[in-house]
Amino acid sequence: MEEIPIFVNVMGGRIHGVMHVPNVTPAPTVVFCHGFTGNRIEAHRLFVRAARKMSREGIAAVRFDFRGSGESEGEFEKMTVSSEISDLNGVLSFLLERSEVARDKIGVLGLSLGGAVSILTAVRNQSVKAVCTWSSPAEFRLISDGEKAFGMDLKSILEKGYVDLPSGYRVGRDFFTDVLKHDILDSCSKISPRPLLIIHGSEDAVVPVTHAHMLYDKAGEPKKLVIIEGADHTFSRRDWEDRVIQVTTEWFKETL
Repeated sequence: MEEIPIFVNVMGGRIHGVMHVPNVTPAPTVVFCHGFTGNRIEAHRLFVRAARKMSREGIAAVRFDFRGSGESEGEFEKMTVSSEISDLNGVLSFLLERSEVARDKIGVLGLSLGGAVSILTAVRNQSVKAVCTWSSPAEFRLISDGEKAFGMDLKSILEKGYVDLPSGYRVGRDFFTDVLKHDILDSCSKISPRPLLIIHGSEDAVVPVTHAHMLYDKAGEPKKLVIIEGADHTFSRRDWEDRVIQVTTEWFKETL
């Protein structure tokens, strides 16, 4: 097994990533999409452990930072859902040219906002053969609810042009105007007949578990829903983490 740095140019910005290559190639390949303000490592190294597990099981795994996140070029303030869709499409195009990748066996896996981006990308990109979401929203009212966004007045954010989060990240006006263009549930309904796996924690305080049920109800077959009892948004207990990684790896082995 190898771990290879990769670099992908998308719309003038360079994306940084790493490819976990199994011993036998070309191999089925899974692309990891991190969450809002996340990166290719993710909380408690969740993506690292999952990618290495998949690589040991014969699946190539690709972790990357969206533009403006992690080590990739760009500023987070310029990030939108549409820009992240463009980034994922760029990575997918890059992988179709790699000898390590079985081109007809590519899946995507997204955590939180990355799950929504995975769904929105897959519906238009037929190179994606399987989709898995972890803690994904089913609609963007979670982020922009009526006149409020992140608990603040949306009108004032649009007038000011940005909002500064307690975490230190600045979110630009374009994020809020762009998010209204995307319908996650409608896209979810159009992934079939490609398989969809939805995993969610029952005690997720960031994206309530009701969103998982909304996605599952909207999706066509084949589909699978796994609720991790007691788990939070990023499955931040070792037994939750191990279960999510095991279920996901086995599912991709079956579907790809």
